[in-house]
Amino acid sequence: MESILVAEPDASAARAMARALTAERFEVQIAETGAAALAQLGREPRGLLLLSLEQPDLRGAEVLRRVRRSQATRSLPVIALSTDPDEVDRVLAFELGVDDFVSKPPSMRELVLRVKAVLRRVRGKRRAARPSVVRVGDLTLLLKSRECQVRDRKLHLTRVESRLLGELAERPGRVWRREELLRRVWPEVELDPRTVDTHVRRLREKLGEDSHLLETVRGVGYRLRGEQSSAQTPPG
Repeated sequence: MESILVAEPDASAARAMARALTAERFEVQIAETGAAALAQLGREPRGLLLLSLEQPDLRGAEVLRRVRRSQATRSLPVIALSTDPDEVDRVLAFELGVDDFVSKPPSMRELVLRVKAVLRRVRGKRRAARPSVVRVGDLTLLLKSRECQVRDRKLHLTRVESRLLGELAERPGRVWRREELLRRVWPEVELDPRTVDTHVRRLREKLGEDSHLLETVRGVGYRLRGEQSSAQTPPG
């Protein structure tokens, strides 16, 4: 299930949105303030943020600025909601990087359709932009040939291992929940989250003395340590 954070101070409206999204098999969390939303995003990654611009503490625009300023959330899909949106609200929201804008109170059917559309669009962009070669520190991953090199050691990965490591390497340092990795690596089947643990263990065995690069974040999931030094498509 895709995880969605609803940042809406109106408890009744938040529950209505949560019910509509949960019925479509989304996993939904609710934050009642802008600060609470930022704190939740800092603790655990989400697939999309539904952000009401009317917040009791921080201005919605400030929440957006902080989301886009953070390395962990700068590419997070965001749909903004506003009770009385004028052109200035919309322009500012899009300038700050929202993916869509919905007037409140929203039609729940329309809201679900917009969420699905944004997620499809974001997935398409990520697939199109994905390079064939990714470098993170001393690790080089050739996504097409499923080869991996750590310094002068070559590792030969299975298709699944290559896809799993590729997802982790796409945003090094980001913590990936097991459920997110399941959706990305095995999108066509329903599997137990422990499947991810099994393949991570096999990846660590292949990494050997460099297994520390693949870090477990207790109670959340996994991340690849380091920074992406380059990403490219090889010549020819």
